[in-house]
Amino acid sequence: MTRRFFLVLLGAFALAVPGAARAQGWRPPAQMPTMPRMVEMRGEWQGAVGGWVAQISQATGASASELRATGETTRGSDRAKLVRFTEGVYPVATWTDRNGDGRCDLMELFRQGERVYQLIDADFDGTANVLRVYSPTGELLREERL
Repeated sequence: MTRRFFLVLLGAFALAVPGAARAQGWRPPAQMPTMPRMVEMRGEWQGAVGGWVAQISQATGASASELRATGETTRGSDRAKLVRFTEGVYPVATWTDRNGDGRCDLMELFRQGERVYQLIDADFDGTANVLRVYSPTGELLREERL
């Protein structure tokens, strides 16, 4: 009986929060993206991040055409160390290159300003190892080893 109640409650929650069920079902590509060059951030940055614009849009519900990107770098590097994608006032995604190899190691995706996913390349080999899925209230729902 408790399990049935939980499933009914989960279904009601998914209906009450638009996109919640869809957001939890997103599956990321295995390869983490290459960080764009800072000069690319000033121009047509969407080409610089390849197919990840569609992935960001699919996972967050944000409109690809409305995304804006800004980046930060460290001295002496032409690649972004941190990239922020926003739609209006809301954060949509952040990419971080924690070891300076030019590839994203930590990606966070947001829906209406709330984190819904965290994708981690824990061993810095360019492949995602961990996917964390969060509830709309910020609670960790599950963590998967990829």
